[in-house]
Amino acid sequence: MPRPLVAAACAAALLAAPSALAQAPASPKPPVSTPNPMKDAAERTRSALQLAPAPRPEDVRSIDSLIAALYDVISGPAGQTRDWQRFRALFHPGAQMIPIRRSKDGKGPAATPFTPDDYATSAAVAFDKRGFFEKETRRQTSGYGDMVQVLSAYETRETTDGPVMTTGVNSLQLVFDGRRWWILNIAWTDDKAAAVPVPKDFTRK
Repeated sequence: MPRPLVAAACAAALLAAPSALAQAPASPKPPVSTPNPMKDAAERTRSALQLAPAPRPEDVRSIDSLIAALYDVISGPAGQTRDWQRFRALFHPGAQMIPIRRSKDGKGPAATPFTPDDYATSAAVAFDKRGFFEKETRRQTSGYGDMVQVLSAYETRETTDGPVMTTGVNSLQLVFDGRRWWILNIAWTDDKAAAVPVPKDFTRK
């Protein structure tokens, strides 16, 4: 074939190519997934529940037994290793422990959330050096459905019959899942941090 004809054929092919491409159907775009934080949280919780330590059945069968187990498991003489697996088994995945303190200059955090694991690590060091006994003195309970709020007044000592070191109030959020009770969160403050004695009635006026 003569060269001029070859060049013309190539030119014709190039001119036709854009038209052919324009007529070709566009490939479908992959669907964009919308983030669903609530669904992700539910999946994380389900996974965490499968890994949670098994509780003593008698510890989680009622509100009374759950709170009694909490006070019992952290109490003991200096140097006595606490049963931290029993302690962890009382808490729902994601639970927080929150001491409430007001700094004198007003600049520090009023609340410092940490996990039950954080508490176990820190308390194990402190309990190795000194005894710690925490006892409930009275309680106010309210709730709706499977959620319960407990205000539990307490006193602490270094020995079972020693002088009271502090008094305070634990604010516990509890939930029943149809089979057992869990601690969702605990916030607490004491008479030193609050700078007032623990009242007989916790109702705020």
